[in-house]
Amino acid sequence: MKLTFYRNLLVLLMVFLSLSAAGCEDIENGVNEIEGSISQTMENIDFLRWTADSAEVLLDDYEAIKFAASERDSVLLEEGGIKLKEDSERYLEELEGFSLSPSVEGIATEYADFLQRSYEFGEFVETNSQEIDFEALEKTMELMNETSELINDVSYMAEQES
Repeated sequence: MKLTFYRNLLVLLMVFLSLSAAGCEDIENGVNEIEGSISQTMENIDFLRWTADSAEVLLDDYEAIKFAASERDSVLLEEGGIKLKEDSERYLEELEGFSLSPSVEGIATEYADFLQRSYEFGEFVETNSQEIDFEALEKTMELMNETSELINDVSYMAEQES
């Protein structure tokens, strides 16, 4: 009789332990999902902050080109083009390192387009700084100023997310 009692107790304990283990696994899965969600949110916030910081650098590069154009200084203009091209290229490479959620993918795509256009513009300025038409450059800079307003909007969104 005692043997049957212990056997039943052992079976009952095994059932209890297996149910507990299954419950712990569900809890662990839930915790892992929450951790993943928090990690993704932090990655998105890091991306938005990075976007604001990198946009500020690029806007400074554009200002340097604008100043060189207003001074009609081809040496400063070439240096500004080189800096804009290098900064844009670096940020394009850094952008690839982010793993973003769908909620910010659109912003990342728009920003990648802006970075690519900035790279191309910097390359154009660098290559053509000696024979550039300063009036045409000033018109282009006006268009780029409009683009910078878009970047300022992204920066504002990044600040709101923080």
